[in-house]
Amino acid sequence: MSENCSLKAIETIGLTKRFGDFVANDHIDLSVCKQEIKCIVGENGAGKSTLMNMLYGLLEPTEGRIVINGEDVKLKSPSDAIRHGIGMIHQHFKLVPSLTVYENILLGTEIKKGILVDRKKEAQIVQDLIEQYNFTLDPHSRVRDISLGERQRVEILKMLYRDVDTLILDEPTAVLTPQEVDDLILQLKNLRDQGKTIIVITHKLREVMALSDSVTVIKQGKVIGHRLTKDTCEEELAQMMVGREVSLERKENRKAFSESTPIYEVSELSTKDTFGRDCIKHISFQVRKGQILGIAGVEGNGQSELVKVLTGMMESTSGRISFMGQDITGFWPKELRKLGVGIIPEDRYAQGLSSELSIADNCIAGYHDDAALSQFGVFKEKEILSRRDKILQEYDVRVGDKNGNISSLSGGNAQKIIVGRELSHNPKLLIACQPTRGVDIGSIEFIHNTIFRFRDEGNAVLLISSELSEIMSLSDQVVIMHKGMITGNIDPNSVDMMRIGLLMAGIREEGA
Repeated sequence: MSENCSLKAIETIGLTKRFGDFVANDHIDLSVCKQEIKCIVGENGAGKSTLMNMLYGLLEPTEGRIVINGEDVKLKSPSDAIRHGIGMIHQHFKLVPSLTVYENILLGTEIKKGILVDRKKEAQIVQDLIEQYNFTLDPHSRVRDISLGERQRVEILKMLYRDVDTLILDEPTAVLTPQEVDDLILQLKNLRDQGKTIIVITHKLREVMALSDSVTVIKQGKVIGHRLTKDTCEEELAQMMVGREVSLERKENRKAFSESTPIYEVSELSTKDTFGRDCIKHISFQVRKGQILGIAGVEGNGQSELVKVLTGMMESTSGRISFMGQDITGFWPKELRKLGVGIIPEDRYAQGLSSELSIADNCIAGYHDDAALSQFGVFKEKEILSRRDKILQEYDVRVGDKNGNISSLSGGNAQKIIVGRELSHNPKLLIACQPTRGVDIGSIEFIHNTIFRFRDEGNAVLLISSELSEIMSLSDQVVIMHKGMITGNIDPNSVDMMRIGLLMAGIREEGA
Protein backbone atom coordinates (compact mmCIF):
# COMPACT_ATOMS: atom_id res chain seq x y z
CA MET A 1 0.00 0.00 0.00
CA SER A 2 1.24 3.44 -0.83
CA GLU A 3 1.71 5.54 2.30
CA ASN A 4 0.24 8.66 0.70
CA CYS A 5 -2.66 6.67 -0.80
CA SER A 6 -3.00 8.75 -3.96
CA LEU A 7 -5.43 6.28 -5.56
CA LYS A 8 -8.54 5.77 -3.44
CA ALA A 9 -10.96 2.95 -4.09
CA ILE A 10 -13.50 4.16 -1.53
CA GLU A 11 -13.83 7.32 0.49
CA THR A 12 -16.49 8.35 2.98
CA ILE A 13 -16.86 11.99 3.97
CA GLY A 14 -18.88 12.89 7.07
CA LEU A 15 -20.85 9.66 6.74
CA THR A 16 -23.52 9.55 9.44
CA LYS A 17 -26.28 7.10 10.30
CA ARG A 18 -28.93 7.77 12.93
CA PHE A 19 -31.63 5.44 14.20
CA GLY A 20 -33.99 7.84 15.94
CA ASP A 21 -31.92 9.61 18.59
CA PHE A 22 -29.17 6.99 18.46
CA VAL A 23 -26.13 7.90 16.35
CA ALA A 24 -24.59 4.66 15.06
CA ASN A 25 -22.04 6.39 12.79
CA ASP A 26 -21.00 9.96 13.53
CA HIS A 27 -19.36 11.82 10.63
CA ILE A 28 -17.09 8.97 9.55
CA ASP A 29 -14.16 9.99 7.33
CA LEU A 30 -12.56 6.89 5.84
CA SER A 31 -10.18 6.35 2.93
CA VAL A 32 -9.43 2.92 1.48
CA CYS A 33 -6.57 2.80 -1.00
CA LYS A 34 -6.78 0.77 -4.17
CA GLN A 35 -5.13 -2.63 -3.87
CA GLU A 36 -4.81 -2.62 -0.08
CA ILE A 37 -6.21 -4.69 2.78
CA LYS A 38 -7.90 -2.39 5.26
CA CYS A 39 -9.08 -3.73 8.64
CA ILE A 40 -11.85 -1.94 10.51
CA VAL A 41 -11.63 -2.72 14.22
CA GLY A 42 -13.65 -1.72 17.24
CA GLU A 43 -15.64 -3.10 20.12
CA ASN A 44 -19.05 -4.67 19.62
CA GLY A 45 -21.54 -1.90 18.95
CA ALA A 46 -18.85 0.53 17.78
CA GLY A 47 -20.59 0.98 14.43
CA LYS A 48 -18.38 -1.14 12.13
CA SER A 49 -21.18 -3.19 10.60
CA THR A 50 -23.43 -0.15 10.16
CA LEU A 51 -20.67 1.55 8.19
CA MET A 52 -20.11 -1.47 5.96
CA ASN A 53 -23.86 -1.93 5.44
CA MET A 54 -24.00 1.62 4.06
CA LEU A 55 -21.12 0.84 1.70
CA TYR A 56 -23.00 -2.26 0.50
CA GLY A 57 -26.33 -0.49 0.01
CA LEU A 58 -28.15 -2.24 2.85
CA LEU A 59 -28.59 1.04 4.74
CA GLU A 60 -28.92 4.59 3.45
CA PRO A 61 -26.82 7.27 5.19
CA THR A 62 -28.58 9.99 7.16
CA GLU A 63 -25.98 12.42 5.85
CA GLY A 64 -22.52 12.44 4.31
CA ARG A 65 -20.99 11.20 1.07
CA ILE A 66 -19.72 7.93 -0.38
CA VAL A 67 -17.10 8.32 -3.11
CA ILE A 68 -16.07 5.35 -5.27
CA ASN A 69 -13.14 5.79 -7.64
CA GLY A 70 -13.53 9.56 -7.33
CA GLU A 71 -17.26 9.59 -8.10
CA ASP A 72 -20.02 10.46 -5.62
CA VAL A 73 -22.53 7.61 -5.52
CA LYS A 74 -25.89 6.81 -3.93
CA LEU A 75 -26.12 3.14 -2.97
CA LYS A 76 -29.73 2.13 -2.41
CA SER A 77 -29.30 -1.66 -2.61
CA PRO A 78 -26.63 -4.39 -2.80
CA SER A 79 -27.26 -4.48 -6.56
CA ASP A 80 -26.22 -0.82 -6.71
CA ALA A 81 -23.08 -1.61 -4.73
CA ILE A 82 -22.15 -4.53 -6.98
CA ARG A 83 -22.67 -2.36 -10.07
CA HIS A 84 -20.17 0.06 -8.54
CA GLY A 85 -17.72 -2.77 -7.87
CA ILE A 86 -18.37 -3.46 -4.17
CA GLY A 87 -19.22 -6.95 -2.91
CA MET A 88 -19.78 -8.16 0.65
CA ILE A 89 -19.29 -11.58 2.26
CA HIS A 90 -21.37 -11.82 5.41
CA GLN A 91 -20.40 -13.69 8.56
CA HIS A 92 -23.29 -16.10 8.02
CA PHE A 93 -23.03 -17.52 4.53
CA LYS A 94 -25.93 -17.19 2.11
CA LEU A 95 -25.56 -20.40 0.10
CA VAL A 96 -27.98 -23.14 -0.96
CA PRO A 97 -26.62 -26.37 0.59
CA SER A 98 -28.30 -28.72 -1.89
CA LEU A 99 -26.78 -26.99 -4.93
CA THR A 100 -23.27 -27.47 -6.29
CA VAL A 101 -20.43 -24.99 -5.95
CA TYR A 102 -20.84 -23.75 -9.53
CA GLU A 103 -24.64 -23.50 -9.22
CA ASN A 104 -24.28 -21.33 -6.11
CA ILE A 105 -21.72 -19.05 -7.74
CA LEU A 106 -23.88 -18.45 -10.82
CA LEU A 107 -27.22 -18.39 -8.98
CA GLY A 108 -29.37 -15.65 -10.52
CA THR A 109 -27.05 -15.30 -13.53
CA GLU A 110 -27.52 -18.75 -15.09
CA ILE A 111 -26.14 -19.40 -18.58
CA LYS A 112 -28.78 -20.74 -20.95
CA LYS A 113 -28.54 -22.92 -24.03
CA GLY A 114 -31.92 -22.45 -25.58
CA ILE A 115 -34.43 -22.77 -22.76
CA LEU A 116 -32.16 -25.01 -20.65
CA VAL A 117 -29.29 -24.14 -18.34
CA ASP A 118 -25.94 -24.97 -19.94
CA ARG A 119 -24.48 -26.77 -16.91
CA LYS A 120 -21.33 -27.90 -18.70
CA LYS A 121 -20.45 -24.33 -19.67
CA GLU A 122 -21.32 -23.06 -16.16
CA ALA A 123 -19.03 -25.61 -14.53
CA GLN A 124 -16.19 -24.72 -16.90
CA ILE A 125 -16.58 -20.98 -16.24
CA VAL A 126 -16.39 -21.60 -12.50
CA GLN A 127 -13.41 -23.94 -12.92
CA ASP A 128 -11.60 -21.19 -14.85
CA LEU A 129 -12.46 -18.72 -12.08
CA ILE A 130 -11.11 -21.10 -9.42
CA GLU A 131 -7.85 -21.48 -11.33
CA GLN A 132 -7.56 -17.73 -11.99
CA TYR A 133 -7.60 -16.95 -8.27
CA ASN A 134 -5.74 -20.10 -7.19
CA PHE A 135 -8.55 -21.39 -4.97
CA THR A 136 -8.90 -25.07 -4.08
CA LEU A 137 -12.46 -26.14 -4.89
CA ASP A 138 -14.34 -28.73 -6.92
CA PRO A 139 -17.11 -26.91 -8.85
CA HIS A 140 -19.23 -30.09 -8.85
CA SER A 141 -19.24 -30.57 -5.04
CA ARG A 142 -22.49 -30.00 -3.18
CA VAL A 143 -22.15 -27.10 -0.75
CA ARG A 144 -23.56 -29.27 2.07
CA ASP A 145 -20.55 -31.60 1.65
CA ILE A 146 -17.76 -29.02 1.87
CA SER A 147 -16.07 -27.38 4.87
CA LEU A 148 -16.89 -23.92 6.21
CA GLY A 149 -13.60 -22.62 4.83
CA GLU A 150 -14.53 -23.90 1.38
CA ARG A 151 -18.00 -22.36 1.66
CA GLN A 152 -16.37 -19.03 2.37
CA ARG A 153 -14.34 -19.38 -0.84
CA VAL A 154 -17.59 -20.00 -2.71
CA GLU A 155 -18.98 -16.72 -1.32
CA ILE A 156 -15.83 -14.87 -2.39
CA LEU A 157 -16.00 -16.39 -5.87
CA LYS A 158 -19.67 -15.33 -6.16
CA MET A 159 -18.53 -11.73 -5.80
CA LEU A 160 -15.47 -12.13 -8.05
CA TYR A 161 -17.66 -13.62 -10.79
CA ARG A 162 -19.73 -10.43 -10.60
CA ASP A 163 -16.52 -8.51 -11.30
CA VAL A 164 -16.30 -6.54 -8.06
CA ASP A 165 -13.13 -4.56 -7.35
CA THR A 166 -13.63 -4.24 -3.59
CA LEU A 167 -14.52 -7.08 -1.22
CA ILE A 168 -15.94 -6.44 2.26
CA LEU A 169 -15.68 -9.37 4.69
CA ASP A 170 -17.55 -9.32 8.02
CA GLU A 171 -15.74 -11.30 10.76
CA PRO A 172 -14.41 -13.76 8.15
CA THR A 173 -12.51 -16.03 10.57
CA ALA A 174 -15.31 -16.57 13.11
CA VAL A 175 -16.08 -20.14 11.98
CA LEU A 176 -12.69 -21.24 10.64
CA THR A 177 -10.05 -23.63 11.97
CA PRO A 178 -6.51 -22.23 12.46
CA GLN A 179 -5.38 -23.73 9.14
CA GLU A 180 -8.37 -22.23 7.35
CA VAL A 181 -7.54 -18.84 8.87
CA ASP A 182 -3.98 -19.10 7.52
CA ASP A 183 -5.34 -20.12 4.11
CA LEU A 184 -7.78 -17.20 4.07
CA ILE A 185 -5.02 -14.70 4.87
CA LEU A 186 -2.95 -16.04 1.96
CA GLN A 187 -5.97 -15.96 -0.37
CA LEU A 188 -6.85 -12.36 0.53
CA LYS A 189 -3.26 -11.24 0.04
CA ASN A 190 -3.24 -13.00 -3.32
CA LEU A 191 -6.44 -11.16 -4.31
CA ARG A 192 -4.85 -7.86 -3.28
CA ASP A 193 -1.79 -8.66 -5.39
CA GLN A 194 -4.11 -9.32 -8.35
CA GLY A 195 -5.54 -5.81 -8.01
CA LYS A 196 -8.45 -6.21 -5.61
CA THR A 197 -9.18 -3.99 -2.61
CA ILE A 198 -10.15 -5.76 0.62
CA ILE A 199 -11.98 -4.39 3.68
CA VAL A 200 -12.18 -6.69 6.71
CA ILE A 201 -14.33 -6.14 9.81
CA THR A 202 -12.81 -7.98 12.76
CA HIS A 203 -12.04 -7.80 16.46
CA LYS A 204 -9.15 -10.31 16.36
CA LEU A 205 -6.10 -8.11 16.62
CA ARG A 206 -3.58 -10.90 16.01
CA GLU A 207 -5.18 -11.53 12.62
CA VAL A 208 -5.27 -7.79 11.91
CA MET A 209 -1.49 -7.68 12.29
CA ALA A 210 -1.00 -10.73 10.05
CA LEU A 211 -3.44 -9.66 7.34
CA SER A 212 -3.77 -5.92 6.88
CA ASP A 213 -1.88 -3.06 5.29
CA SER A 214 -3.73 -0.43 7.34
CA VAL A 215 -6.17 -0.26 10.23
CA THR A 216 -8.97 2.11 11.19
CA VAL A 217 -10.26 2.05 14.77
CA ILE A 218 -13.89 2.98 15.46
CA LYS A 219 -15.31 3.64 18.93
CA GLN A 220 -18.88 4.64 19.75
CA GLY A 221 -19.60 5.47 16.13
CA LYS A 222 -16.57 7.71 15.64
CA VAL A 223 -13.18 7.19 14.03
CA ILE A 224 -10.55 7.13 16.78
CA GLY A 225 -7.59 6.86 14.43
CA HIS A 226 -5.91 5.32 11.41
CA ARG A 227 -2.66 3.37 11.44
CA LEU A 228 -0.38 1.70 8.94
CA THR A 229 -0.11 -1.85 10.24
CA LYS A 230 3.68 -1.81 10.08
CA ASP A 231 3.70 1.19 12.45
CA THR A 232 1.41 -0.22 15.16
CA CYS A 233 0.93 -3.27 17.40
CA GLU A 234 -1.86 -5.22 19.09
CA GLU A 235 -1.37 -3.35 22.35
CA GLU A 236 -1.78 0.09 20.77
CA LEU A 237 -4.87 -0.96 18.82
CA ALA A 238 -6.46 -2.45 21.95
CA GLN A 239 -5.75 0.74 23.86
CA MET A 240 -7.32 2.82 21.07
CA MET A 241 -10.41 0.61 21.14
CA VAL A 242 -10.87 0.76 24.91
CA GLY A 243 -9.18 3.98 25.96
CA ARG A 244 -6.76 2.30 28.37
CA GLU A 245 -4.13 -0.44 28.48
CA VAL A 246 -5.55 -3.97 28.46
CA SER A 247 -4.00 -7.43 28.73
CA LEU A 248 -5.55 -10.67 27.51
CA GLU A 249 -2.38 -12.74 27.86
CA ARG A 250 -2.44 -16.20 29.39
CA LYS A 251 -1.92 -16.31 33.16
CA GLU A 252 -0.39 -19.47 34.59
CA ASN A 253 -2.12 -21.34 37.40
CA ARG A 254 -0.91 -19.60 40.56
CA LYS A 255 -1.95 -22.50 42.80
CA ALA A 256 -1.49 -26.14 41.93
CA PHE A 257 -4.61 -28.12 42.78
CA SER A 258 -4.05 -31.69 41.64
CA GLU A 259 -6.64 -33.72 43.53
CA SER A 260 -7.05 -37.20 42.12
CA THR A 261 -10.84 -37.13 42.45
CA PRO A 262 -12.64 -34.93 39.90
CA ILE A 263 -15.35 -32.59 41.17
CA TYR A 264 -17.35 -32.91 37.92
CA GLU A 265 -17.50 -35.90 35.61
CA VAL A 266 -19.30 -36.57 32.34
CA SER A 267 -19.35 -40.18 31.14
CA GLU A 268 -20.42 -41.47 27.71
CA LEU A 269 -22.97 -38.67 27.25
CA SER A 270 -25.06 -38.78 24.08
CA THR A 271 -28.17 -37.04 22.79
CA LYS A 272 -30.20 -36.48 19.62
CA ASP A 273 -31.59 -33.32 18.07
CA THR A 274 -35.26 -32.66 17.35
CA PHE A 275 -34.94 -34.57 14.07
CA GLY A 276 -33.61 -37.67 15.82
CA ARG A 277 -30.05 -37.20 14.61
CA ASP A 278 -27.08 -37.80 16.90
CA CYS A 279 -25.62 -34.44 17.91
CA ILE A 280 -23.54 -35.53 20.93
CA LYS A 281 -21.82 -38.90 20.76
CA HIS A 282 -20.28 -40.60 23.81
CA ILE A 283 -18.75 -37.47 25.35
CA SER A 284 -16.56 -38.06 28.42
CA PHE A 285 -14.41 -35.64 30.44
CA GLN A 286 -13.53 -34.63 34.01
CA VAL A 287 -13.02 -31.29 35.73
CA ARG A 288 -10.98 -31.03 38.94
CA LYS A 289 -10.79 -28.43 41.68
CA GLY A 290 -8.53 -25.54 40.75
CA GLN A 291 -8.81 -26.34 37.03
CA ILE A 292 -10.28 -24.62 33.99
CA LEU A 293 -11.25 -27.21 31.38
CA GLY A 294 -11.91 -25.65 28.00
CA ILE A 295 -14.09 -27.14 25.28
CA ALA A 296 -13.03 -25.91 21.85
CA GLY A 297 -14.24 -26.46 18.32
CA VAL A 298 -15.65 -24.68 15.31
CA GLU A 299 -19.09 -23.37 16.27
CA GLY A 300 -21.92 -25.74 15.41
CA ASN A 301 -20.16 -28.98 16.32
CA GLY A 302 -22.33 -29.91 19.29
CA GLN A 303 -21.12 -27.44 21.91
CA SER A 304 -24.52 -25.74 22.32
CA GLU A 305 -26.31 -29.08 22.64
CA LEU A 306 -23.73 -30.27 25.16
CA VAL A 307 -24.33 -27.23 27.39
CA LYS A 308 -28.09 -27.72 27.16
CA VAL A 309 -27.74 -31.33 28.32
CA LEU A 310 -25.31 -30.40 31.11
CA THR A 311 -27.72 -27.75 32.41
CA GLY A 312 -30.91 -29.81 32.12
CA MET A 313 -32.35 -27.90 29.17
CA MET A 314 -32.13 -30.91 26.86
CA GLU A 315 -32.48 -34.63 27.62
CA SER A 316 -29.62 -37.06 27.14
CA THR A 317 -30.22 -40.39 25.44
CA SER A 318 -27.44 -42.12 27.37
CA GLY A 319 -24.58 -41.39 29.73
CA ARG A 320 -24.11 -39.90 33.18
CA ILE A 321 -23.25 -36.52 34.73
CA SER A 322 -21.96 -36.38 38.31
CA PHE A 323 -21.02 -33.50 40.61
CA MET A 324 -19.13 -34.12 43.84
CA GLY A 325 -20.06 -37.79 43.61
CA GLN A 326 -23.79 -37.21 43.07
CA ASP A 327 -25.60 -38.22 39.88
CA ILE A 328 -27.08 -34.98 38.51
CA THR A 329 -28.05 -36.19 35.03
CA GLY A 330 -31.11 -34.24 33.89
CA PHE A 331 -31.03 -31.75 36.77
CA TRP A 332 -32.56 -28.36 35.92
CA PRO A 333 -30.60 -25.09 36.39
CA LYS A 334 -32.50 -24.37 39.64
CA GLU A 335 -31.45 -27.74 41.08
CA LEU A 336 -27.87 -27.34 39.88
CA ARG A 337 -27.52 -23.91 41.45
CA LYS A 338 -28.74 -25.25 44.80
CA LEU A 339 -25.96 -27.85 44.68
CA GLY A 340 -23.26 -25.26 43.99
CA VAL A 341 -23.10 -25.02 40.19
CA GLY A 342 -23.02 -21.53 38.65
CA ILE A 343 -24.16 -21.15 35.04
CA ILE A 344 -23.23 -18.46 32.51
CA PRO A 345 -25.59 -19.25 29.60
CA GLU A 346 -24.74 -19.09 25.91
CA ASP A 347 -27.23 -16.31 25.12
CA ARG A 348 -27.40 -13.80 27.95
CA TYR A 349 -30.71 -12.23 26.91
CA ALA A 350 -32.55 -15.41 25.90
CA GLN A 351 -31.36 -17.55 28.82
CA GLY A 352 -29.68 -15.38 31.47
CA LEU A 353 -31.52 -12.08 31.80
CA SER A 354 -34.98 -10.59 31.39
CA SER A 355 -34.84 -7.26 29.58
CA GLU A 356 -38.21 -6.25 31.04
CA LEU A 357 -37.03 -6.60 34.65
CA SER A 358 -34.96 -4.26 36.78
CA ILE A 359 -31.23 -4.61 37.37
CA ALA A 360 -32.00 -5.72 40.94
CA ASP A 361 -34.42 -8.43 39.81
CA ASN A 362 -31.88 -9.74 37.32
CA CYS A 363 -29.24 -9.85 40.07
CA ILE A 364 -31.29 -12.57 41.82
CA ALA A 365 -32.76 -14.36 38.78
CA GLY A 366 -32.52 -18.10 39.30
CA TYR A 367 -31.95 -17.59 43.03
CA HIS A 368 -35.20 -15.85 43.93
CA ASP A 369 -36.28 -18.60 46.36
CA ASP A 370 -32.99 -18.45 48.26
CA ALA A 371 -33.77 -18.16 51.99
CA ALA A 372 -31.53 -15.09 52.22
CA LEU A 373 -33.63 -13.30 49.58
CA SER A 374 -37.20 -14.34 50.36
CA GLN A 375 -39.31 -15.74 53.18
CA PHE A 376 -42.76 -17.32 52.89
CA GLY A 377 -42.92 -16.12 49.29
CA VAL A 378 -42.18 -12.49 50.18
CA PHE A 379 -39.00 -10.90 48.83
CA LYS A 380 -36.59 -9.22 51.24
CA GLU A 381 -36.24 -5.99 49.31
CA LYS A 382 -33.44 -4.58 51.46
CA GLU A 383 -31.34 -7.72 50.99
CA ILE A 384 -32.02 -7.78 47.22
CA LEU A 385 -30.94 -4.15 46.81
CA SER A 386 -27.86 -4.84 48.92
CA ARG A 387 -27.03 -7.83 46.70
CA ARG A 388 -27.45 -5.64 43.62
CA ASP A 389 -25.20 -2.90 44.98
CA LYS A 390 -22.52 -5.42 45.91
CA ILE A 391 -22.51 -6.93 42.41
CA LEU A 392 -22.40 -3.49 40.77
CA GLN A 393 -19.41 -2.50 42.89
CA GLU A 394 -17.40 -5.74 42.94
CA TYR A 395 -17.87 -6.49 39.24
CA ASP A 396 -17.36 -2.94 37.99
CA VAL A 397 -20.82 -2.74 36.41
CA ARG A 398 -21.31 0.75 35.02
CA VAL A 399 -24.90 1.94 35.08
CA GLY A 400 -26.59 5.27 34.53
CA ASP A 401 -29.43 4.46 36.94
CA LYS A 402 -29.03 1.45 39.22
CA ASN A 403 -32.82 1.40 39.68
CA GLY A 404 -33.36 1.09 35.93
CA ASN A 405 -34.00 -1.93 33.73
CA ILE A 406 -31.30 -4.31 32.57
CA SER A 407 -32.03 -3.24 28.97
CA SER A 408 -30.28 0.07 29.68
CA LEU A 409 -26.90 -1.67 30.10
CA SER A 410 -24.29 -2.36 27.43
CA GLY A 411 -23.53 -5.96 26.51
CA GLY A 412 -20.39 -6.01 28.62
CA ASN A 413 -22.10 -4.62 31.72
CA ALA A 414 -25.07 -6.96 31.31
CA GLN A 415 -22.69 -9.91 31.09
CA LYS A 416 -20.90 -8.79 34.26
CA ILE A 417 -24.28 -8.84 36.03
CA ILE A 418 -24.60 -12.54 35.13
CA VAL A 419 -21.04 -13.34 36.19
CA GLY A 420 -21.49 -11.48 39.48
CA ARG A 421 -24.86 -13.08 40.17
CA GLU A 422 -23.56 -16.61 39.61
CA LEU A 423 -20.36 -16.18 41.62
CA SER A 424 -22.01 -14.29 44.51
CA HIS A 425 -23.53 -17.59 45.66
CA ASN A 426 -20.09 -19.18 46.07
CA PRO A 427 -20.44 -22.13 43.68
CA LYS A 428 -17.83 -24.88 43.51
CA LEU A 429 -18.23 -25.27 39.74
CA LEU A 430 -18.85 -22.63 37.08
CA ILE A 431 -20.19 -23.69 33.68
CA ALA A 432 -19.23 -20.71 31.51
CA CYS A 433 -20.62 -20.81 27.98
CA GLN A 434 -19.43 -18.05 25.62
CA PRO A 435 -18.66 -15.84 28.68
CA THR A 436 -17.38 -12.91 26.61
CA ARG A 437 -19.50 -13.15 23.46
CA GLY A 438 -20.51 -9.72 22.20
CA VAL A 439 -18.76 -7.77 24.95
CA ASP A 440 -16.10 -5.06 24.74
CA ILE A 441 -12.42 -5.82 25.18
CA GLY A 442 -12.29 -4.11 28.58
CA SER A 443 -15.09 -6.34 29.89
CA ILE A 444 -13.36 -9.37 28.36
CA GLU A 445 -10.26 -8.59 30.40
CA PHE A 446 -12.33 -8.18 33.59
CA ILE A 447 -14.29 -11.42 33.05
CA HIS A 448 -11.12 -13.37 32.26
CA ASN A 449 -9.45 -12.14 35.45
CA THR A 450 -12.59 -13.01 37.44
CA ILE A 451 -12.54 -16.57 36.07
CA PHE A 452 -8.83 -16.91 36.92
CA ARG A 453 -9.46 -15.69 40.47
CA PHE A 454 -12.37 -18.14 40.90
CA ARG A 455 -10.13 -21.01 39.75
CA ASP A 456 -7.27 -19.97 42.01
CA GLU A 457 -9.59 -20.16 45.02
CA GLY A 458 -9.77 -23.90 44.38
CA ASN A 459 -12.94 -24.02 42.31
CA ALA A 460 -13.60 -25.73 38.98
CA VAL A 461 -14.53 -24.12 35.66
CA LEU A 462 -15.97 -25.72 32.53
CA LEU A 463 -15.38 -23.18 29.75
CA ILE A 464 -17.14 -23.48 26.40
CA SER A 465 -16.17 -20.85 23.83
CA SER A 466 -16.06 -20.49 20.06
CA GLU A 467 -13.10 -18.11 20.48
CA LEU A 468 -10.02 -20.33 20.25
CA SER A 469 -7.80 -17.57 21.62
CA GLU A 470 -10.01 -17.38 24.72
CA ILE A 471 -9.87 -21.14 25.24
CA MET A 472 -6.09 -21.19 24.88
CA SER A 473 -5.60 -18.17 27.17
CA LEU A 474 -7.78 -19.38 30.03
CA SER A 475 -7.71 -23.18 30.04
CA ASP A 476 -5.45 -25.52 31.99
CA GLN A 477 -6.61 -28.41 29.80
CA VAL A 478 -8.58 -28.42 26.53
CA VAL A 479 -10.83 -30.98 24.86
CA ILE A 480 -11.76 -30.43 21.23
CA MET A 481 -15.11 -31.29 19.67
CA HIS A 482 -15.98 -32.06 16.07
CA LYS A 483 -19.41 -33.21 14.91
CA GLY A 484 -20.53 -34.01 18.44
CA MET A 485 -17.49 -36.07 19.38
CA ILE A 486 -14.26 -35.39 21.26
CA THR A 487 -11.34 -35.60 18.85
CA GLY A 488 -8.55 -34.72 21.26
CA ASN A 489 -7.46 -33.73 24.76
CA ILE A 490 -4.56 -31.28 24.86
CA ASP A 491 -2.34 -29.21 27.14
CA PRO A 492 -2.56 -25.59 25.87
CA ASN A 493 0.98 -24.93 27.11
CA SER A 494 2.58 -27.52 24.86
CA VAL A 495 0.62 -27.83 21.64
CA ASP A 496 0.98 -26.16 18.25
CA MET A 497 -1.86 -24.58 16.29
CA MET A 498 -1.40 -27.07 13.43
CA ARG A 499 -2.37 -29.95 15.70
CA ILE A 500 -5.32 -28.01 17.12
CA GLY A 501 -6.54 -27.24 13.61
CA LEU A 502 -6.42 -30.91 12.63
CA LEU A 503 -8.42 -31.86 15.72
CA MET A 504 -10.99 -29.14 15.02
CA ALA A 505 -11.30 -30.50 11.48
CA GLY A 506 -12.08 -33.97 12.82
CA ILE A 507 -8.70 -35.71 12.63
CA ARG A 508 -8.99 -37.76 15.80
CA GLU A 509 -6.26 -38.78 18.21
CA GLU A 510 -5.95 -42.36 19.35
CA GLY A 511 -7.92 -42.89 22.55
CA ALA A 512 -9.97 -39.70 22.12
